[in-house]
Amino acid sequence: MKICFYNVDLSYIDYLKKYESEKKGYTRVPNVQYKSGNNKFFYGAVLEIEGINYFVPISSKQHNKQDDLPIRTKDKYKRELSTLRFAYMLPIPRACIFYLDINEEKNKTRQETLRKKLAFCMRNRDKIFRQAQKTYERVVNKVSEGLVNNACDFKLLEQAYKEYIESL
Repeated sequence: MKICFYNVDLSYIDYLKKYESEKKGYTRVPNVQYKSGNNKFFYGAVLEIEGINYFVPISSKQHNKQDDLPIRTKDKYKRELSTLRFAYMLPIPRACIFYLDINEEKNKTRQETLRKKLAFCMRNRDKIFRQAQKTYERVVNKVSEGLVNNACDFKLLEQAYKEYIESL
């Protein structure tokens, strides 16, 4: 699978939200629809667990949490572009991801920003993979109560993923 940016089927995101909400009473699955019309996209696949690919959402906001990775450039005017949010990684079936072709972006400023973000991610691929593994292990092993309370329930979402695949 090509490591790049992807859009995710919104109905699959809704399915994960509903599944986690029914089991836990709330969900940490991120909102991916913005009012601006530009939906949140994912960098993937950053991690594979027992044949399940995990994709990490990219937030347009700059966050400063231990399990986030700021996307930075060398641009002196705008150094931090966005954040990879590992606590909100999602298991996503191949049928639910769609390659984000940067060349098809009509807004040239957004197109250039996407290129910079992707270039950062490609340069830091190993670091991203290590952070994905570390966050996954910290959440699953309940190393930090604060992180567990504010992260997706990876094991629960893996079950939702498997049930979704079986229903196809």
